[in-house]
Amino acid sequence: MRLRALLREAYRDTVGGTARFATFGLTLLLVLAGLAVADAAAVEQQVVAAQEFRASGAATRIIAAEGRIDPAACEVLTTVPGVSAAGAIRASGEPIVVRSLPGAPVPAYEVSPGFARVVAPNADVAAGALLSKDLADDLDAPAGTTLLTDRGEMRIAAAFDYPTDGRRAGLGYAVLAATPERTAFDECWVSAWPEIANIRALLLGTLRADGGGQEEPPQLVQLNASLGEEFGGGTTFLDRPTRAAVPVAALVALGLGYLSVRLRRLQLASALHAGVTRADAVAIQLLEAAAWAGTACVIGAGFAAVAAAALTGGESLAVFRALAGIPLAGFAGALSGAAIAAVEARERQLLRFFKER
Repeated sequence: MRLRALLREAYRDTVGGTARFATFGLTLLLVLAGLAVADAAAVEQQVVAAQEFRASGAATRIIAAEGRIDPAACEVLTTVPGVSAAGAIRASGEPIVVRSLPGAPVPAYEVSPGFARVVAPNADVAAGALLSKDLADDLDAPAGTTLLTDRGEMRIAAAFDYPTDGRRAGLGYAVLAATPERTAFDECWVSAWPEIANIRALLLGTLRADGGGQEEPPQLVQLNASLGEEFGGGTTFLDRPTRAAVPVAALVALGLGYLSVRLRRLQLASALHAGVTRADAVAIQLLEAAAWAGTACVIGAGFAAVAAAALTGGESLAVFRALAGIPLAGFAGALSGAAIAAVEARERQLLRFFKER
């Protein structure tokens, strides 16, 4: 049979109800949509956990070596894939006194220009100093405010959030002022996501060679260790309850595809007895299965896209790529099941099928 004849036959069976388009298509759609939504919800938990890990500062690593950090070597770490921000920090000596808060000297720190992106990714250090949020609230000093201090006027570029959620103490109530000086600093902070396996070696590379003969080894710490040293997202992702959604979709669709043809075994055997070649018979069954399975998979992919966008926010594209395997597996499984059932049919079984109907 020519392709046009095969398509016409498959179309007639589909429109006439012989192929049970609505029954099998709707059943497969419910399975695929349910699996996609369930897997999206499970992945959302992983995404939220990753966002919390990163937002808490757990993804920021610090090397502390007083007077031994090279700020240029620290900031150049931003060229390493995965490093989002890096900068050096040191205490500026005497606390700063703000005229509107004379009885409470504020700890002040000097930072390299790139440090601001570690604690306040959107801050412009060229516009002035950074205040911790608690200090900015007490001084009623939003971005753009100019404060009078014992060191002169100080323009505020932004406020950074530094809650007491397990982070290292020190910057919760402080002023950070950027300096272009390349003299030695005390610490280098590096934020990297996804986590970098050789982050320890990268941090050690920021030590100055002329460290003044100090023998005390540098300290390598995490900004916030309350959520664990590592996120372990790969392991938790693979261990999620819905990790078998793709093979389940394939197996269910395989069964539906097989059943859709098996229920018509009498018609198929009769067609073979009437002279239809096995290749044509298999082709017709595949076309009919592709009609209902393809429709279900396209709509199922739409459910996956909506679920990914609704549940996972900014990570929706990556999540959709993971969920897309569910409808694809369903389509492949349905065609495979239909093909198996069609190949199994034999002309000599016509009489037995007729008696069993």
